[in-house]
Amino acid sequence: MIMKRTLHWFICVIVVLLTACSGASSDPVVESTPTPTSSLTRSFYMGFTPWPYDATVSAISSTYSLIQGNGDIVSHHLMDGIPWEESYAMTQLPNAIEDDISSRTSQTESNKVTYLAIEPLNTSRDDLAPNWGENGKEPRPSPWDTRGFDDPEIAEAYSNFGLSMIDRFKPAYFNYAPEVSELILNDPVKFDQFVTFSEKVYQNIKRAHPDLPLMVSLALKSPDSTDAATIKANFSRISNFVDIVGISVYPYAFYEHMDKGNPENMPSNWISQISSIAGGKPVAITETGWIAEDLTVSSFGYSEQSNASLQSDYVAALLNNANSLSMEFVIWFTIIDYDALWNGLLGRDDLSKLWKDTGLYDESLNTRPAFDVWKQYYSRDKN
Repeated sequence: MIMKRTLHWFICVIVVLLTACSGASSDPVVESTPTPTSSLTRSFYMGFTPWPYDATVSAISSTYSLIQGNGDIVSHHLMDGIPWEESYAMTQLPNAIEDDISSRTSQTESNKVTYLAIEPLNTSRDDLAPNWGENGKEPRPSPWDTRGFDDPEIAEAYSNFGLSMIDRFKPAYFNYAPEVSELILNDPVKFDQFVTFSEKVYQNIKRAHPDLPLMVSLALKSPDSTDAATIKANFSRISNFVDIVGISVYPYAFYEHMDKGNPENMPSNWISQISSIAGGKPVAITETGWIAEDLTVSSFGYSEQSNASLQSDYVAALLNNANSLSMEFVIWFTIIDYDALWNGLLGRDDLSKLWKDTGLYDESLNTRPAFDVWKQYYSRDKN
């Protein structure tokens, strides 16, 4: 599933981002924000993550230029953990964290909306996040290694770190539990403890920022599946501590229907199922994508056929459904195919291959038909 991305992969992107320089050049041509050409509107902001297509300063700079030239919201998802002791004691953060934050904020244009997500969960989504130290992800030190979601020190440390990052990023949306659906499925006992954590964190951050929408996100499953029912039943236990419900959705990889490479085969309620789960709360897409090429990952027993035209069909379905559901925002994961990163720094990792060819640009920085669909929607006035 989405949450099963390798630890190696996450470490690699943080290392890449820390090398970024806001003044780097060699960008591809970026179109300016288009002037609306019709009376059509969209309910949602549109944007991307700054996931780079290669492990170079110029690739990172190019990525930031492209995502901000073709979107009005930028997703910053901090995935290396929490600096537990420093956050609890409210002392100086490690230099590596400061460098990462400075790199991100310096390259994010001030006129763009920011969506900020900070992981309280580990990569496997079955326990607390590791420590974020000078060398990236580290085991939680004592006494943090024996504490659980329901310990008051955990909620206080996370809240302190979240408040600090909110001050730095100044987000319009804050997600304090990305893909918490996986904790529901992986460890119901720890989710019981998470309910306490959720209430405390919500109260702490709302006290300081009463107008900031607070979110958790869910990884959507096949509609009417057992997992979907379990997520729905348990989400109600934390819904009072959520203002907007986010979803990550990759039907070509993680749904159960046949011939998943063609979006025409998706269940009719592939995305509208979130309405019954959210219980009337606003919703947003925190992460999505679709392959534009055939994909085979033998180690997972996965093989689906797709192409650029089918990717375009998915983008059209995605945006039309998001508009009909009056979503808050839509985040497309990677704007450019990352073949160079996959062949290089990622070591041709099987798991990261699942998303490698989901860019609206291919690896040669040529736009795909899906890009035109995206831009047509982006030209609409946001209501």
